[in-house]
Amino acid sequence: MRAVTDSTRAFAYDSSMRLALPILCVLAGTAAADVELKNDSFTEGAQVAFQGGFVSGEIGASRFTAPEAGRQLLKVQLLFGTDPSTHTVTLIVYDDTAGETIPGAVLYRGDFELTGSASAIHELPVTDMVVTLPQTFRVGIQVLHDNAPSIAADIDGQTGKNFIFALSPGGDSWIPSPGALGDWILRPIVSGDPAATGTPCDANPDCPTGEFCDTAVGACTFDCELDADCGDGTCNSLGQCVGATDGGGCCGTSRDPQLALFGVGLLALVLRRRCAR
Repeated sequence: MRAVTDSTRAFAYDSSMRLALPILCVLAGTAAADVELKNDSFTEGAQVAFQGGFVSGEIGASRFTAPEAGRQLLKVQLLFGTDPSTHTVTLIVYDDTAGETIPGAVLYRGDFELTGSASAIHELPVTDMVVTLPQTFRVGIQVLHDNAPSIAADIDGQTGKNFIFALSPGGDSWIPSPGALGDWILRPIVSGDPAATGTPCDANPDCPTGEFCDTAVGACTFDCELDADCGDGTCNSLGQCVGATDGGGCCGTSRDPQLALFGVGLLALVLRRRCAR
């Protein structure tokens, strides 16, 4: 199923996986101020189709538009089934401001262990770092195994906001989801107000001692407090890791897993990222 002959080669619904699902994990179980974003039309009892054609390393993703830039990503909800085996998937969040087929910079990457289900909605909590979103962003689920279990889509057409990162001997690439597919049932939950990421700033002198100005979000932040936070680098007076080559730093991208359990059947491998005081 790796060979790509056309855009629909492995990305057609497996009709044997088309199911009418009850909602066992309540979608509205977020704080009143939080905002659920979605492209899909899935409702309780509706039919969905699980994608049976992914191979390890491929990604299903959707573009979302928040009410405004600066919201914080809290969690992502999805369907993942139907085979009841357990696999690791990677949640990847991208800056999608440009609105192109290929997304922008990666804002978050985290591994989660999921058990496939034909009747439950999984929830991936983003608790290991503050993820401050641009107004337009993309949420992707990368599978690390072949075939089922996998993500699902509705079956009533799509909004044009769905993508696949497909592997091919001729070159791996992002493509729009084929027209036969519906909208991926991926639902990011974002904060009700722009994330409070620190003291507002325009430049480093606006920030407290030990912090620097992250001009991308207009707020003060820091990577480190001690040299020990920076792996083989050092922590400068602005709280920035300097000279680190091993991904160190509490704001870095170290893949050292910290194991945490988030509810029944959901094991998250979290990454060390942005510090918070």
